Amino acid sequence: MSPSRYRVRGVFRGAVNRVAAPLHSRGVQPNTVTYLTVLLAIVAMLTLVLMNSEPLYGLLVFLMGFFDGVDGAMARSSGIASRTGALTDSVLDKVSEFIVLAAIALAHPTSIVLGLSVSIWVLVCLTSWLLISYTRARAESLGVTDLDVGVGARSERLLTLVVFSLLSLILLGLVIVTLLGILTAAYRYHHYKGQIDGAP
Repeated sequence: MSPSRYRVRGVFRGAVNRVAAPLHSRGVQPNTVTYLTVLLAIVAMLTLVLMNSEPLYGLLVFLMGFFDGVDGAMARSSGIASRTGALTDSVLDKVSEFIVLAAIALAHPTSIVLGLSVSIWVLVCLTSWLLISYTRARAESLGVTDLDVGVGARSERLLTLVVFSLLSLILLGLVIVTLLGILTAAYRYHHYKGQIDGAP
């Protein structure tokens, strides 16, 4: 059974729709909101690197994730969802993720966590997050339909990072979202491989 109904994004769906409706009524385009998410990621990075404010960084990352849901809700409700819009959204999602994770490495250039530098943790984290998306996209192209599996989808990973940032425990949060990413990528590969091997 797909876990999509239990995703964090479901908790915020009502709020997302309430924000999306007035923006659409004022003529705001979904792609504009998509670009806003990248701007929020950049501001989050600057906040962490220049001000060393983990809670403010966490709040900005939350807003980034929230508005990532808003652009999709706007596109669907207005009937203007397109393949180019979906491509732009997916690509800029990855750009935003790179920015907010790279910010942690820039803010903690000499820190060591569990014997590894923060830069190494960020590199592994980015790799695992990319693999989560890549395995899903590749499996979908191969005809797999049960795609939304694993506990560490994008919304869960971002919210976990947000919570630990708000608690000023960002390095612990980095470790947890890295492990979450690795486990989710591995589980998705195993699940999709089973789906493909079992296909008639």
